[in-house]
Amino acid sequence: MIQRVQSIYLAIAFIAATALFFVPVISFVDMDNVGQGSIKELVEIKTSGKYVMSMAGPSQVETYIPGIVLTIVVAALALITIFQYKNRKRQISLCWINAFMALGLSVFMMIKAQPESLGQVSDWKAHIGSYLFTVIIIALMLALRSIRRDENLVRSADRLR
Repeated sequence: MIQRVQSIYLAIAFIAATALFFVPVISFVDMDNVGQGSIKELVEIKTSGKYVMSMAGPSQVETYIPGIVLTIVVAALALITIFQYKNRKRQISLCWINAFMALGLSVFMMIKAQPESLGQVSDWKAHIGSYLFTVIIIALMLALRSIRRDENLVRSADRLR
């Protein structure tokens, strides 16, 4: 049923994956151009791309198409898995696929943030987005555990009949 505990965990994974579009993963101050008379730039890395903050507002410098696609897939799979409550085997496989996709998304974002941390930067900060990857994976693992528990309860009830 939709009211089961795994639905709550899957909803948490969906909300966390959706939030990745709106919150930065990391931010830093780019110091590479300071010697040439340039001003320092505040840069934010999100799953959708790299943004430079200015007085006029944020401007997107680079777009991360794989980040966008993986974030959409992780959120959509979590939502689809909620409504597969009649087929627990499919729910289990979708949870595993989603966990590997979320892990791939976190690795992708780590790779995108790595070259930035090697340059001349200061005030490097991890934001809430960097922790949401962990929230997604933990929520999916808890949902997986709850689905398996339901499956075992149904099997033991069938044996008693």
